[in-house]
Amino acid sequence: MEGIYNMPDYVSKNRIETLVDGIFAIAMTLLVLALAVPHIDAPITATAVQNSLYSLIPLVTSMVLSFIMLAIFWNIHHRIYSQIKAVNGTLLWINIIWLLFIVLVPFSSSLSGQYGDFTIVKVIFNINMLGIAGLLFLNAYILLNHDEYIHEEGDRDKLVASKNSTIYFILVVLLALSLSFIIPAYASLTYLLIIPFELQDHILKK
Repeated sequence: MEGIYNMPDYVSKNRIETLVDGIFAIAMTLLVLALAVPHIDAPITATAVQNSLYSLIPLVTSMVLSFIMLAIFWNIHHRIYSQIKAVNGTLLWINIIWLLFIVLVPFSSSLSGQYGDFTIVKVIFNINMLGIAGLLFLNAYILLNHDEYIHEEGDRDKLVASKNSTIYFILVVLLALSLSFIIPAYASLTYLLIIPFELQDHILKK
């Protein structure tokens, strides 16, 4: 273990986990800023209020979906890093770039909620998701090929399971990206396929 800590590019995994937790907390909070009390031109009637609230449905749907996605991403990252004791400089920068995609989620989510009927908007959102899923896969892949970074009590099977989760996520994103060119308004519904997969994964681990 001391050999790891003496490496010139050694980075404590706790520093990364702290940064990840902070960035996720901010990104997940910023999602709600896309929602605002709708402005209603006079006269204000029950019907006008109702219609203005209905107009928020796409934004609320996009926000909830993005919040759940971020929660799943955070959970997978936590599962990966709970099995290791340290990382190198390469993994540090992979995580920093990964967090760049994370902080873009409030923007792409808000864009999708307001202009989700347009292909370019869905492409931006799905590329955002693809970047997150792809870099998360890269985390697991590199760690599985560097046993020296895995904790003595770490479980390689759990790392493999996390890597497989990211592969499934990537496939779902690619499907959503393909549907963006056909039915952009409903392409994001593809992400609902991830929820039962994650639930099943947790049930099997119990």
